[in-house]
Amino acid sequence: MIPGTLLNQFDQELFAFLHREQPRSETFRRMVSDHMAWRSWDDGEPTADDSRGKRVRPLLALLTARAIAGDHRRAVPAAIAVQLVHDFSIILDDIMDGDRTRRNRPALWVSYGTGHAMTAAAGIYVVGLDALQDYLDGAWPHVEARDLSRTLLDSCLEMADSQHIDLDWEQRLDMTLDQVRTVALGRSCLIRCGIELAAAVSTPEREVRAAFREFGALVATAFSVIDDYRGLWGSEARNGKPLRSDLRQHKKTFPIVVGHQRCAPAERRRLQALLTVPHPGETEIAAIMELLDGADAPGATLREVARLSELAVACLRRPPLDRFAVSDLVELTESLFGGLTGPAPALPQGGFTW
Repeated sequence: MIPGTLLNQFDQELFAFLHREQPRSETFRRMVSDHMAWRSWDDGEPTADDSRGKRVRPLLALLTARAIAGDHRRAVPAAIAVQLVHDFSIILDDIMDGDRTRRNRPALWVSYGTGHAMTAAAGIYVVGLDALQDYLDGAWPHVEARDLSRTLLDSCLEMADSQHIDLDWEQRLDMTLDQVRTVALGRSCLIRCGIELAAAVSTPEREVRAAFREFGALVATAFSVIDDYRGLWGSEARNGKPLRSDLRQHKKTFPIVVGHQRCAPAERRRLQALLTVPHPGETEIAAIMELLDGADAPGATLREVARLSELAVACLRRPPLDRFAVSDLVELTESLFGGLTGPAPALPQGGFTW
């Protein structure tokens, strides 16, 4: 089954699960429909082919289960859980960052107000946690549902910790690249979490689970770093949100920190001064971009993504994972991070695109 078909099946499962939860509030149902880009609460067809987001987290979870056990269906509840917790997080991110668009549509807080958006995010989070209750029936004797919940909750805390550090760093520039990598992993740790959950319900072998966790951490870190790259040098239409908002919000992402470190002393002082301007305008933003380009920050960032991607693929190709059918995971990893300077490759039949 190709990833595009797998994603379509996942979206049907997600639609059915959310309706099984039967939320009472008409406003909540309408907001969920808008966020998911459904035609309506009763019609789960997408409003446009590219309106549902990348769905990387559930797709990697489903492919992991299929690689280990030959059956992706056992990972469906885990995939739903990580997707909904991710949806919760991006609704809050848009509020905190003041981003008015998401997936080329108005952000939920813009359409409904901050209060409704925060309430909807909380509801989606709770529903996401509830998805793991589908593992309570004893069909997976080698794993306890409470352990799965603990894995997801630990990832939620890691994501929150990274958000706190990210906010603290807005007034600093003394972080190391290893610290930036740790925060990058935390921001996308639900990618690792979905893979880890899928492995947990697919095999009792702890060595295999640990190896898939390592693979997931590498993919998650690379995903954050390339997302930061595209936030500065990408396409607004393709990203679905404004370019260079990280600079306006004084974020210290990998491209910004590596660029700062690579600058000559005079340029570094100028860059540091520009990065501390309280409300940078287009002139300051253009000057920052010129300094980052001059320090080869884009090239250094892409080389970091390539390094992490190569390590992730190598992880799949060595013991103990080399005895599993990991070719789809290898292909997806390479498609996520290959062709980084050109148009992103698309998987067949309307499936995953960057």
